[in-house]
Amino acid sequence: MSIEVISLLYLGILLILAKLMEEGFRRIGLVPFVGSIMVGIVVGDGGFGIIHINEIISFITSLGIIFLLFLAGAEEFDIRGEIEIKFFISSVVQLTIPFLALVLTLYYIGRPENFLLLSVPLAMSSAGPLTRLLIDVGYSKKQQGNFLFYQVIINEIIAVILFAILENTKELLISLVEVIAIMTGIVLTGRYISLGLERLELIFKVREIEFAGIISAILVIGFIAETYKFNSAIAALFLGFLLKDYLRDRPELREKLHAFTYGFFEPLFFVSIGLYFVRVTALIFEIGIILSVVTILSKILVGAATSKIIRLPLFFNAMGTSVKGGVDTSLLITALSLSYINGIEYSESVLAITVSTLIIPVVFKRIYGVKSEASFGDRKIKLSQQISSLNRELVYVACEDRLSDAIKVLMDRKVRGVAVVDRDMRPIGYVSMNTAIAVDPSLYDKLRVCDVELDEIETIDEKSKVIDAMKIFRETEKPIISVIDDKGKLVNVLYEREIMRLLIGE
Repeated sequence: MSIEVISLLYLGILLILAKLMEEGFRRIGLVPFVGSIMVGIVVGDGGFGIIHINEIISFITSLGIIFLLFLAGAEEFDIRGEIEIKFFISSVVQLTIPFLALVLTLYYIGRPENFLLLSVPLAMSSAGPLTRLLIDVGYSKKQQGNFLFYQVIINEIIAVILFAILENTKELLISLVEVIAIMTGIVLTGRYISLGLERLELIFKVREIEFAGIISAILVIGFIAETYKFNSAIAALFLGFLLKDYLRDRPELREKLHAFTYGFFEPLFFVSIGLYFVRVTALIFEIGIILSVVTILSKILVGAATSKIIRLPLFFNAMGTSVKGGVDTSLLITALSLSYINGIEYSESVLAITVSTLIIPVVFKRIYGVKSEASFGDRKIKLSQQISSLNRELVYVACEDRLSDAIKVLMDRKVRGVAVVDRDMRPIGYVSMNTAIAVDPSLYDKLRVCDVELDEIETIDEKSKVIDAMKIFRETEKPIISVIDDKGKLVNVLYEREIMRLLIGE
């Protein structure tokens, strides 16, 4: 039987088994995609040897992480303004310390040839699984979730660049130039890709052309990235960021991409991770456990240490920045396919990542899942308490957002005003319900927030007390106060009704 025909059977079996196992893991409170990995190990060469990886399965399954990160960039995280330097500092530290710990461990256990290359995917964090985790616990749209994501994606990008350089140590300068060139190219061409897709819609006036155009852009960008030794999944993430506004106006297109990604490509990617395993021996298992312990401990410790830099709760930052199981495994698959590492080294490393992937998200969900809101401030507060300790969900709109977005916030939150920020995250006013009512409803989608007259917004330093905020509410009769840091950037928003509710402990 030809490889093309048998691959159809293999893919069909893998897809249904992966989805069933994901659902089973979900019902018992474990990370769903680990179920897919276990399916791959059991049916592949690492277990019963029923299904063998081939070029067709390898190619199709590798698309999973690409589309997953594209959607993460396009819609799951709200990134506005410049990312502060503290996130870069934190990310570098979070990658460096585990990298050094793993280099020493790999060298000590007898992997002197590839210890540098193997240490990169083991030490890095993964944005794809973090995306799903934060969505599951309800933090993907919150400031705390964004702060985790900033750290992890910077960590991941640095790791991908480092991995690309270490792949070809004989031509370090050439590799570095190629990586920088591809990143710059994606950023510069993103706007033109969006304009090109809009042009296609106007010319052909066919709904399917939108979907085909998006898929084409992702694949072409991936090809260019891989040609110049940059990871195609990270390239897709950047493309998603750049097409955020384009997709936000097209909910039907987003739904198609969701079904395409989460129903087909994502489970196949995770099941393929297990398919690449060799037969798991006692020695492979032992080394995998050793590497997992070093990885988990080093990442949790450095995540806890850097929490003070980011100003997130210690355990929240420690666990959130330790999430693995995405691009890290795709880098190991790449290294295996190019013969930079062997099957034993791959199996040991992926086993370590799988153990980490099984433990970290479960602990994170148990602590921040059901009770996530309470853990950040839904308890009774005191007038003498510092405002910075409230850590409420940060809700705002940007000056360039549509007026309809601001009205949606007003309606969903049942508030009388929503803060408006500029590109540097500095509050410039607020949109009130009275302002919205005065505008012709037919213009809601056409006008930008700053096209209407904004009400003056009161500001207060985050180091101030709750009693100071109550005094401002009483004297100004404003429905909203913006909380700013020492740089004048918005870090919190206070509503009179919510503060009163917290004061009486409801």
